[in-house]
Amino acid sequence: MAQYIGTMLAFFQFSLSIRNVWPRYMSLKAFMALYILLLLAGIPVTLLSCIPYGLFGILAAACIYGLITYRDTAAQNVGMVMIGSVLAIMTENLLSLLEILVPSTLLKQQYFSFGIRLIRILLIYFITLLCGRILRKLLRKGILRFQQTWYLIDAALLLLITIYLFDDLIPDKNGSVGRMIYNNALHILGYLLVMLFLLLAVRCFYQEKIQAEIKQKSLQDLQDYTHNLEVMYNGLRSFKHDYVNILLSLSGYIENGDMDELKDFFENEIFPTKNLIDQGDYKLNLLSNIGVLEIKSLLSTKMIYAHESGIDVTIDIPNKVGSFPIDTIDLARILGIFLDNAVEAALETEQPQMDINIIQNHNGVSIIINNSFQDNGIALHKLKQKDVSTKTGHQGIGLSNAQKIINSYDNVLLETTMQCGCFVQHMELTARKE
Repeated sequence: MAQYIGTMLAFFQFSLSIRNVWPRYMSLKAFMALYILLLLAGIPVTLLSCIPYGLFGILAAACIYGLITYRDTAAQNVGMVMIGSVLAIMTENLLSLLEILVPSTLLKQQYFSFGIRLIRILLIYFITLLCGRILRKLLRKGILRFQQTWYLIDAALLLLITIYLFDDLIPDKNGSVGRMIYNNALHILGYLLVMLFLLLAVRCFYQEKIQAEIKQKSLQDLQDYTHNLEVMYNGLRSFKHDYVNILLSLSGYIENGDMDELKDFFENEIFPTKNLIDQGDYKLNLLSNIGVLEIKSLLSTKMIYAHESGIDVTIDIPNKVGSFPIDTIDLARILGIFLDNAVEAALETEQPQMDINIIQNHNGVSIIINNSFQDNGIALHKLKQKDVSTKTGHQGIGLSNAQKIINSYDNVLLETTMQCGCFVQHMELTARKE
């Protein structure tokens, strides 16, 4: 009976370790499903005294669980499963070393041994819980945000765990306590050194890749910005040319002293152009308040395109915005998705309008994108889900991708509302605490 209870507790301990490092919140129902899956995979071989082989089955079952839950982050899930497994094994080994200090006569007592097992479960719970919180914070930063990084981490962890299990399958000729301590210390040191080496290698590789992408993106943004300046300059030249022609036409009436004809010409030909000039004035010059060239170029390109598409565009950037408290590439991706959707939605309405407000405040930066839209009856919370779109033939991954990027930051808050025929995306970027 004690053997069955010990086995159940061991599997519970293993499931608890995986749950504590799981990248997302794991409900009680999901935890019980994981626990039952591990029991089904490991109990048969464990009861046949083939524990190392049983660990292979347990690991395979845990990895399958990671693959079938949240498939968009499958590589990350599998990696966290194996990290939880490694933490459980390492903590178990360290606590086994501490048991050497306990007299063997006490360990032979059933209740005392059971109490030791409960203490070990509690210690493993708190250790893995702390490690899980640290890992979840790291997931939002640097190279760990990329799925490719997790493929390498998964391969490295799988190799390390396989080596460890095969080492357990080889009988030890010297079963002394000193030899056991030596082997465990080598295992732990090996895990740490190999993982450190792999993480440093992956970090260097992706830093170079990210830098190359940033340079390429900056060059493209600079080209777009230069093109937009040329378009604006050509528009200014055209206006100057028209202005000179208007002055020449007015001078003819003045020289002839024909005031009535001059009045008619002004009211019928000159004055109506005021509306066209006002319509074209959407305060693009306010983009000079944006201090980040990539974002300035993106906004300029999108606003000019929207204006040329017949949308009444308004930009309001009342003060200088020198920087944004998130990665520039991530912000450009988010704004690109929001602005593209705003343009497409506004064009479906009878009076297409779009406003963008960027305000620097003492807490950070507020970005508000407001556009007219045609209500198609889709619930607001469904618009952010993958494969949901109001546009025919679209895959509906834009807002889903934007939400995924936003969720990777703890200093970004997005509020989406629909009211009075307007679709509003309000994003707050708060300054990070040092």
